[in-house]
Amino acid sequence: MSQLKSVVVFCGGSAGRRAVYTEEAYKLGTILAKNNIKLIYGAGGTGVMRAVADGALDNDGYVIGATIQSLYAMERPDLVMSKIRKTEVWHTLADRKVSMTKQADAICILPGGFGTMDELFEMLTLRQLGISTQPIILVNIAGFFDMLYKLLLEMVGEGFVRPHQIDLFRIVKTVDEVLPAIYDELAQQEKHRQESNQQTQEEPSKHA
Repeated sequence: MSQLKSVVVFCGGSAGRRAVYTEEAYKLGTILAKNNIKLIYGAGGTGVMRAVADGALDNDGYVIGATIQSLYAMERPDLVMSKIRKTEVWHTLADRKVSMTKQADAICILPGGFGTMDELFEMLTLRQLGISTQPIILVNIAGFFDMLYKLLLEMVGEGFVRPHQIDLFRIVKTVDEVLPAIYDELAQQEKHRQESNQQTQEEPSKHA
């Protein structure tokens, strides 16, 4: 099974209306740090982004932040830049996402707004097209993703999404379930690779 060294966390620059969003984000950062897993996030100094970074930083975690110049006033990366291990400043959101995901072994989605949804659907599209194989985990804190999941099922029912594509991601209820879900997904991928390799090796003998 592939070793898990880094996780990118996409989430909101706002804190949301419920304290549980930032509480769970902080806990996720703590979990990653205590398991020696790098946190890659949007370099935000506010909201859920700040909480996940603080969780990692308060526990001696390795944090990489990626931002763009035009978001400085909104996401305030300057509030955390002196604390995190590495900061990247990109020209566009597209460049930012590419850099973040290239460095990550898995993707975790916490509650957020339009930017977070953009990141989620781009990751799903990349997996759908076979460009990426990184596990995608949605943390359904306080039922935040319930309506989104209902919409995705509606898209399946209406024929816009194939049924098996719902399995491109996993939903968990708490951040405690994130690492087990990632490791299980990586194990399933490794099993599939081994079975495919074995089938490929057996093919020549069938035609001999």
